Amino acid sequence: MTSQLSCCHLLRVLDLQGCSLEYHPSLWFLGNLFHLRYLSLAGSKYDGELPPIEIGKLQFLQALDISGTEIEELPSNIVELRQLMSLHLEWGTRLTNRLRNLTSLEDLQGAGVDSACTAEELGHLTQLRILKVKIEGRWDERARKAFVASLAKLHRIQYLSIRTWDYVAADLEGSVESLSNLRYLYIDETKSIPTWISPASLVLLSSLEITVVQVRREDIQVLGKLQALRYLNIYISGDKQVLERFMVSPDAFPCVIKCTFTNFATVPSMFPSGAMPRLEEFRFGIQLEDFSGGEFALDDLALGHLPSLQSVAVYLYRFGNASEEVVRKVKEKLWHEADVHPNHPELRFY
Repeated sequence: MTSQLSCCHLLRVLDLQGCSLEYHPSLWFLGNLFHLRYLSLAGSKYDGELPPIEIGKLQFLQALDISGTEIEELPSNIVELRQLMSLHLEWGTRLTNRLRNLTSLEDLQGAGVDSACTAEELGHLTQLRILKVKIEGRWDERARKAFVASLAKLHRIQYLSIRTWDYVAADLEGSVESLSNLRYLYIDETKSIPTWISPASLVLLSSLEITVVQVRREDIQVLGKLQALRYLNIYISGDKQVLERFMVSPDAFPCVIKCTFTNFATVPSMFPSGAMPRLEEFRFGIQLEDFSGGEFALDDLALGHLPSLQSVAVYLYRFGNASEEVVRKVKEKLWHEADVHPNHPELRFY
């Protein structure tokens, strides 16, 4: 196969996705394909290396995908591919120190950020629209500052995914004045919701998925002011959390159609009439003990003020010793609310 490919001098697209290259000795033939625009080894399990000499010849390459391979390190001369616009890596692939030279890069996925130096390099990729990174290795105060400072420079970013190493909560706090083009944000483990997640900074944010150690009621208030937000998923890591009673403003979450609160307890009454007018799918948790003569009453489980509901899922948390009678009354109340709601939303318990 390789000898045949090496003769295809005018080849512009080479997609080896899913091919079994696990025991392939070399990619030497790439040097003959100097007209390549697109090269994918995704899912091939190739366990060799990208040959530097051959890669350096691909001066017209615009997209390179090595996700799903065993390639451990990028050749240093990859930074000479000035037309490269898309680079998809296998998680853990070591980056070159001169990443900033890839000035045309718009899509970077799978990059490992293991030092302040790497974090600082990202800030020079000002054409980025899609960025998926994994925080790993030595993540100290200097690296945190460098990473957040780099985010502040990525004014064209639309899709941002931040993963952490071994589920260790990262501190992402810092000053980010504006990510005005950001539409999707995923953070899989952070100590708290960063203050740069704000309506002033994220004017176009449509989807937010975040795992956080602790959420505060003021965080929910701020998120409610994100005018373009349609999908919200907040997951509390570690121990379940109970929010104190509070209520968002009547104009909160104006565009949200799907909302999921996982591993922390709240009630529908936190959303007054007017809030979440477009909400169709609602997942939330309640602490059953709160309805045993505690902070909440069954009326706090009213669903009628959410006019667009189509589906409701309720996590029933027992932090103490709620009686079976309380469980029955809570379920009966929610079944009643679903029955009398104009949309008769589907109701599930977990």
